Amino acid sequence: MKIAIVDDHQIIIDGIEMLLGLEKNIAILKTYTDACDFLLDMREAKINPDLLLMDLMMPTMNGFECAKILKQEFPHLKIIILSMNCDPKVVYELVEKIKIEGYLSKNVNRQNLVRALQEVQLGYIHLSDEAEMALKQFKRKIIDYPQIILTAREKQIVKLMIDGLTNKEISNALFISESTIETHRKNIYRKTETHSLPKLIQTVANLNLLAD
Repeated sequence: MKIAIVDDHQIIIDGIEMLLGLEKNIAILKTYTDACDFLLDMREAKINPDLLLMDLMMPTMNGFECAKILKQEFPHLKIIILSMNCDPKVVYELVEKIKIEGYLSKNVNRQNLVRALQEVQLGYIHLSDEAEMALKQFKRKIIDYPQIILTAREKQIVKLMIDGLTNKEISNALFISESTIETHRKNIYRKTETHSLPKLIQTVANLNLLAD
């Protein structure tokens, strides 16, 4: 199994290399501290790994952005994210939408890391307990709110509400009456089952309700 590693902390890379050093069936082709460098090497065909172990939070290009590009340009490449961040929405987007093959916590031990690599190489999805719980948590949110559909006008108003505009300011911006704005606001809160702007913002972000 030929793998590459991308993590902006060299000490993490050194630790992974140490953990995998005794595995005869795993070859670490190259390591990177910058996802952009790895992406460039892939595009220039300087490296052709079977599997990529990649950090999520990196300064130049984060693992989310890099995974999205890689899955579009190199769909054969299997990707495992290695991160302490298990935000439910991030895990959901990466696993269900971008279709990465694995998500592990950085506190993983050698045995579980090797097992994850082997399972992904065989075509399975491997998630740490934390990532699996986060994924289930986000899917439950979607099931709880399966029918939330905002109209184009409601989306306009939500965006302006998030920007902090008052009813009067929204009225002036959209050339409709304040009473109509108030009616839309009530409908938006009713549809999303929220009763405050912070909760509305969280629901809108979690369920991607402003997408076209």
